[in-house]
Amino acid sequence: MTNAKSEQGLRTVQRAIDILNCFSEEQSELSLTEIASEIGLAKSTTSRLLSTLEQNSIIEKDQQTLKYKLGMKVYYLGYLAGKSIETRLIAKPIMNEVRDHTRETVNLYSIDDIYRVCLEQAEGLRSVRHSVKIGQKLPLWAGAGGKALLAFQEQKFINELLTIVDKPELEEELRTIRVDRVCCSIDERGEGTSAVAAPIFDINGKVKACLSISGPAMRFSQDKIAEYQQLVKESASVISSKLGYRN
Repeated sequence: MTNAKSEQGLRTVQRAIDILNCFSEEQSELSLTEIASEIGLAKSTTSRLLSTLEQNSIIEKDQQTLKYKLGMKVYYLGYLAGKSIETRLIAKPIMNEVRDHTRETVNLYSIDDIYRVCLEQAEGLRSVRHSVKIGQKLPLWAGAGGKALLAFQEQKFINELLTIVDKPELEEELRTIRVDRVCCSIDERGEGTSAVAAPIFDINGKVKACLSISGPAMRFSQDKIAEYQQLVKESASVISSKLGYRN
């Protein structure tokens, strides 16, 4: 008897999950008939499940259209889940893989006003390598990491920064970065240093972090730059997807 009750309870939980999975960006509101059809249950059973979910604010019913949508409780739980996901923790194992493949330093930057800050680093494995201190602030307008962040900020912010920085070619470069979603720099922030970087998008499509590979310019040939750009772009895309971004 206990096993039967347990199995029934599991079935009920699974059915509730099936109902939640019916909703998507394209199907944000559904009727009882549509939900019952989607999960393959009788309307009477589906109605009872929806009623319980509604009582717990997981589902809401529009009294005019009689359609259902996800409730505020789901929004709140999603908010809590989002807060618990740290970009740094998600990025670190991917950064280590990129570092092991390239043997160059891999950095994770976030935006802080008109600067970028190093959040995390996978230090290069070569005796001569590029190094940035975690927590160090660097300009947004110089270096691949900075430009990968700056390119995806609001245009008003970009315009204000361009009035401060005397780099007339930067605006056109930022437009190119927005299209390519990757960039490079050679001797920009320091002589003899090169880097490639790609933006990381959060669940809302905002760019507040980026991934970069950097090292001595003598090791960044055109072939290597092309290879590293592809690698950093793919790796940043993986991190973005883990943060909930859907392109």
